[in-house]
Amino acid sequence: MFDLIINPFITILTLLYSIFGNNIVIAIAVFTIIIRLATSPLMIKQQDSAKNMQEIQPKIKKLQEKYKNDREKLSQAQMALYKEHGVNPLGGCLPLFVQLPVMLGLYQAIILALAGT
Repeated sequence: MFDLIINPFITILTLLYSIFGNNIVIAIAVFTIIIRLATSPLMIKQQDSAKNMQEIQPKIKKLQEKYKNDREKLSQAQMALYKEHGVNPLGGCLPLFVQLPVMLGLYQAIILALAGT
């Protein structure tokens, strides 16, 4: 599965290596910046979601105190609170699952490119 990510990354890294006069350090730095820029919309969405969850955290604490003995009503009240504020409880995790294979592929591509040089 990672071959679909690693092979293009190695190709791009090799291209950058030849462009920057066979300097692997600059090629890795530029390639890492390119990947971070490409994944920045996901990071921004993840940070916004985390900020929104922090803003409603005091309300969630109040709900937990109010419904401490009734788990079903607590979960219903929490879901209503999430809908009211337009917050997705999984919004902070899902972009991370998209970024993870890309970052692992970047790491493997760098390791393989260094082994080749």
